[in-house]
Parts: sequence; structure tokens; C-alpha cells
Amino acid sequence: MGRESSAAIEPAALSFLSAVKPDLGLDAVLLLRRTGLVLASWTREGIRHDIVGVMAATMLASIDTIIETLGGTTPRSVSIESDQHQMVATKVNSKSFLVLIAPKRVSRRVVRKATRDILSDLAAASRASRPPSDKTAGGDRVKVRPH
Repeated sequence: MGRESSAAIEPAALSFLSAVKPDLGLDAVLLLRRTGLVLASWTREGIRHDIVGVMAATMLASIDTIIETLGGTTPRSVSIESDQHQMVATKVNSKSFLVLIAPKRVSRRVVRKATRDILSDLAAASRASRPPSDKTAGGDRVKVRPH
């Protein structure tokens, strides 16, 4: 199993690594910029996080475009299932999103709960790492809403 992170990452982004529980059966957990840049990741051996990051960002941009073309608003969370795997991608804020990938044998409930737990830890770390003057500033904030 590997834990990797970008050299320029904020301490809050790394906090999600401690929330990843390897015994849940997840294959990958990635915190990504909308561009596909991997801010932080946890993956099982042999998974190329750089490829998964770029393709996940491309897929989410495509889904957003399709939904907007149909007159809808972009989804906050997207779930995808294949014959063998499932993926949940959830917007963290306007610039980043969280992706969890697991084998299909892992319960959807487990994947959703892991997503909520990681988002909650990330939000708490983001609040704790901000200087007091930033807490009242109007910048991006992590908002966690239940599914």
C-alpha cells in the first residue's frame, strides 16, 4: 500500500490520509484538483494514481457538461459502478474533489460512510489549519453535506 502527496499540499489535505481505513477494502482514495492534479492519495499497490486522477477529472467534467446541457445543475456527488468496481466522486469545494474506488464486493454503504468520514476529517483539519484572520475571509470553504 502506498501513501503519496504533492510537495505543495496544505496540511489539511494530508489529514484525510489518517482517515483512510485500509481494512475497509478500498482500492484507492484520492484528493484531486478539478484539473486532475493529485493533492494527496492512498492506493493499494500497483494503482497509478496519476492516471486515475486525470481520468477522474475528465469524467467529472464530462458529467457536469452533460447535466448542464440537459438543463440541470452539476451534481455534488457521482457514483459509478462497473462489473467489478465502484467509484464515488464528491466535490469538496469549487477547486477539488474526493474519489473513492472499491471492489464491487464492498458495500455501497461502507464506501459512502468512508466518504463522509474523510470529508468530515478534511473539513475539521481545514478549519484548524487556518489562521484566525482567514476564518472570516470569504475564500473557499469545505462544506460537508450528508448524501
